[in-house]
Amino acid sequence: MLTAVTGPDWLANLRSAYAVHNVIAHRPELPVYVILDDGGALDWMDLSEPRARLKPFHFENFFGKESLRDAHYRHAIDEAARTGRPVCRSLCGFWDVICPMPAPPRADGEGTGDGGGARAYLYAGQFYREPPDWDTLCTQWRALSGQAPASANPDFVHFVRMALALPILEPALLDAYEAFLTLYAALLTGDGDADALRRQIDQLNAERLSRLWPIETWVDSAIDPDKFQLTPWRLEGQLTDWMKEGLGIDRLPTTAMALMPLDARTQPLDWVQALVRNARIQRAVIALARELPETAATHLSDYGVALITSTRGGKSAARARLELRERAQRLQAFVKERFGVRAVVGIGTTLAPGAPLAASHREAVLALHMCAQLERDVLFFDEHGGRDEFRYAELQRAAHALGAAFDREHATEIKLASDRYVQLVLRYSGQRIEVARSQLLATLFQLFAQIVRRYPMQAEARDRFAGELTRKLEEAPSLYAVIEAFKEALGRLSFVSSKAWNGSSVMRLEATLQYLRENFAEPLPLPAVARKAGFSVPTFSRVFKKATGTSFLAYVRAIRVEHAKGLIVTTPMNTEQIAQACGFQSQHHLIRSFKKTTQQTPGAYRRQHAGRS
Repeated sequence: MLTAVTGPDWLANLRSAYAVHNVIAHRPELPVYVILDDGGALDWMDLSEPRARLKPFHFENFFGKESLRDAHYRHAIDEAARTGRPVCRSLCGFWDVICPMPAPPRADGEGTGDGGGARAYLYAGQFYREPPDWDTLCTQWRALSGQAPASANPDFVHFVRMALALPILEPALLDAYEAFLTLYAALLTGDGDADALRRQIDQLNAERLSRLWPIETWVDSAIDPDKFQLTPWRLEGQLTDWMKEGLGIDRLPTTAMALMPLDARTQPLDWVQALVRNARIQRAVIALARELPETAATHLSDYGVALITSTRGGKSAARARLELRERAQRLQAFVKERFGVRAVVGIGTTLAPGAPLAASHREAVLALHMCAQLERDVLFFDEHGGRDEFRYAELQRAAHALGAAFDREHATEIKLASDRYVQLVLRYSGQRIEVARSQLLATLFQLFAQIVRRYPMQAEARDRFAGELTRKLEEAPSLYAVIEAFKEALGRLSFVSSKAWNGSSVMRLEATLQYLRENFAEPLPLPAVARKAGFSVPTFSRVFKKATGTSFLAYVRAIRVEHAKGLIVTTPMNTEQIAQACGFQSQHHLIRSFKKTTQQTPGAYRRQHAGRS
């Protein structure tokens, strides 16, 4: 038999629990525990939403640092007990905060109870106190594993992804969170007026935590493609005060936007380093969104930012689009100024206030990737004919047209056909990277089969080339990288197709050209490269010039200058640093080669392109 709750404090207790829930539950990336310490083993109780996600302590335990971590906890607990204040300590560069809980009053009302000799603490962790960069992550990995960091090591990549998912509690936010833990500890132990403590937690959440740590989960639900997923405001029909605090907006959003950094094709950047750089950009843009009018943001996979926004009412459609474009341009300018990287922005269709934004978000992501193909900085979804109904047969026709262009060995036709095909693949796949990858891989193999039928080659050479052709596409970590890898593979196929009458020689030469493109920063003496290609120096020089239309030295110089141009425009590196990064013997060698190729010095080129993407 159920009995009614009649105690006078039950509603106050419920409101207090809800105030704590509003802080913890919406920020699951920072778990909160109670630690009971009776002088022996520590007893842990998870107070937040349990998530089966990796944390640094998983890696610490795996690599034999468990005793080190136990000692770390013990030192922090002892310090918290001694000082009576929250203690923030780090191990291997990861931080924890431990807050002592006041001892509860004794049952007889005199003094405080000792809980059977046990003391209790609130624990929150693990987190960073500032965004990690590549050097930080490499140092932590060496300290944990004793191994050198390498992008080819899946364990290191796993570690990096874990670390990038950790919250960042910079000074102001850490102070606010420690204040919350202190209030929470007092609330749990009855140390003070519960109603007053609850009001302080609500105020702290509204005025500091929500501003410094926006609630991304609400943006995620607003753009979720699951039709059964409700937007935060769906049941209310409007934004409540607590939604406005958490999202940082005052009116219902109507439009989705998407942003991603876009590296110059000539800029060499390891893909795991790109993940680290992208994570820093994501955090900075999500924080900036809080300052933009009526805008909230969340992560877009591991490469970009998804935003929801709205324009002021009473505007014409043209004025509203202008306002959205200006908002996108402000985001781009911020990324360029802060990180020296060009960013592109896609904008979806504007919907009715309060409507689910999944469709607009899908369009924004599609427009985002179309920016790279159409060489646009900002693109509305309807500006590339995206409103037309898609038919899979259209994609197949485009693939057939690309194959026909390869048959005719016409470079311009191949370029136009491939651009059309890539656009349709993007429309077909939406933001599903594996759908795009599988479609593009299938097309590559079909094109390669066409070439092999026309120009048979030995099985070993055929299999080796096919593996090299698709490797980058198979490993590409983002949709943009998938498209870039496909285009590079098409270029290699086009070269082989147009020169296939040379048989095995052209295969060896094509592999050599790929080697030069990937190793331009290394010394590339002509005799060593010719030997690697399986030719004598005179034969190699003759075959090379016949196939490429230029000499070996001029070809290598052109590759290095092209990469130097990218670094000059997108980084603050000086000429000596750029020369070293691009394989030139000295900065004087860079300047001479650069001027011979572009008729400009590197300094003049930088001044000319200052401020451009």
